[in-house]
Amino acid sequence: MNTTLLDITQENVVAPVAAAAAGRYKISPQQMQAIRQVDHFNKSEYRSLDLNTVLDFYTANFVDPLLRLIDLPRAVADIGTGYGWLALAFALHTNAKVVAMEYDAERLAAAQKIAAILGVSDKIEWIVGSISQVPLEDRAMDAVYCIEVIEHTGVDRSFVRELARVTNDVLVITAPNKTFPAIHHDTSLPFCHWLPLGARNVYATIFGRLSLQHNNYFWSPYTLLLALKDFNRVSRFLQFATYAEYCQAKANAAEQRTGLAEQLREGYFGLAAKLGRYSLFVLPNMASTFRRPARSKSRPAS
Repeated sequence: MNTTLLDITQENVVAPVAAAAAGRYKISPQQMQAIRQVDHFNKSEYRSLDLNTVLDFYTANFVDPLLRLIDLPRAVADIGTGYGWLALAFALHTNAKVVAMEYDAERLAAAQKIAAILGVSDKIEWIVGSISQVPLEDRAMDAVYCIEVIEHTGVDRSFVRELARVTNDVLVITAPNKTFPAIHHDTSLPFCHWLPLGARNVYATIFGRLSLQHNNYFWSPYTLLLALKDFNRVSRFLQFATYAEYCQAKANAAEQRTGLAEQLREGYFGLAAKLGRYSLFVLPNMASTFRRPARSKSRPAS
């Protein structure tokens, strides 16, 4: 599976990257140069991104929130790791065992080379696998992450149930919200993702965006929640515990966005936040943190 980092950063549907805090790992210029030369990664659209910003993004938006839920996570899985940035963030900033699973073997090999450059390859277990049958034991992980993946797999609840099967506690999923009229994914054209595939192609062709039409199948919040009805959704705004947490991350952003579009976006987010946990239904991304009910947790033997 493909973790679409570029989609996340461009769509900006989760909190902007927090400014690098004390103790944050910083990629050196020499490491940066070496990473940009890694086979597969060096031909991707991701190589032009600021890699420290990428690492800070995943740390602030996923690692930090988990550490507020679990003081010492024992094992964490990144399903659909792509080039491994979330797995790297956990390996660099926690002592947890990290599992990075990716469907594309060449992409996973590139991720492993990047980890070696950063000195943490041996802290990560690298697995080629599919979300349809995750090669991990039941409840083997304290936390499982699936970031911008399920829209690429088709709307099949069994995939989400696979993610639920392997976590003993936390499950974090992000994906574009099908019910939102305009999402910055694929063509970004309003209502395009609501159309049958053939009609999408026609619509995209008219506006010169056929090359961006990737035939993804988007989930609705209702479908996602129904697939995880035995879990508690504990985030009240995107994957954050509170809207205030989101605002604090935004206030500390390394780069402050300005302009009318940003003001309108944040004004809308502020209104959506008044819905609390129900903001899920009106935001462009379904980013959510779920937890297994305490009574059903059972830590596997080490």
